[in-house]
Amino acid sequence: MARFVVIGLGKFGYYLAKTLAEEKQSVLCIDRDESLVEEISEFVSEAVVGDATRKDVLRGLGIPEAEKVVVAIGELSASVLITLYLRELGAKFILAKALDEDHARILSLVGADQVVLPERDSAIREAQALITPNIVDFLPLLPEFSVAKIDPPPEFIGKSLKELDMRRKYHVYVIAIRNKITNRILILPPAEHVIEKDEELFLLGKKEHLARFTKA
Repeated sequence: MARFVVIGLGKFGYYLAKTLAEEKQSVLCIDRDESLVEEISEFVSEAVVGDATRKDVLRGLGIPEAEKVVVAIGELSASVLITLYLRELGAKFILAKALDEDHARILSLVGADQVVLPERDSAIREAQALITPNIVDFLPLLPEFSVAKIDPPPEFIGKSLKELDMRRKYHVYVIAIRNKITNRILILPPAEHVIEKDEELFLLGKKEHLARFTKA
């Protein structure tokens, strides 16, 4: 089983994987681009063509057995989704590539242990420096929109998302729910999901709506 898994073979992922292999490390790489996979295959232990945004594809890579997993994809939505899946699949350590500070903060929030911004200064930033636990954390996405992590208020416990109807009442969207005991993450939870006391919610919405919701 590979010691390292590298997801994405852009310049950052390619040279990272190649350097690890040159240091005699066992490396498994995955990318959608067959030509990139073929190019790296002569250097690493294993290289496969696949869509890492699919959970079943990631499951087949033996994520729990890998010592470290690198998300070398810069595109925000794909890297966030992959990081969420990796955490849910039991990855021991996740290092993720970000394009800017906001992207780095979001990746840290959803489960990355370390975040690197190679285009800016090639430095690895500690995820913990970007996380303020146990408080609402607003993360800029666009000038008007943010993501917030909150503990559900007492009156939400035992009710379904359909009953709460937060989209209509507060104009916010529940994009993920994490159980703080099991660390299980549910992405885009169904309307039938019932909120439990040990869960935390990830909300997407305009800053003004998120602020109004937290005050309410």
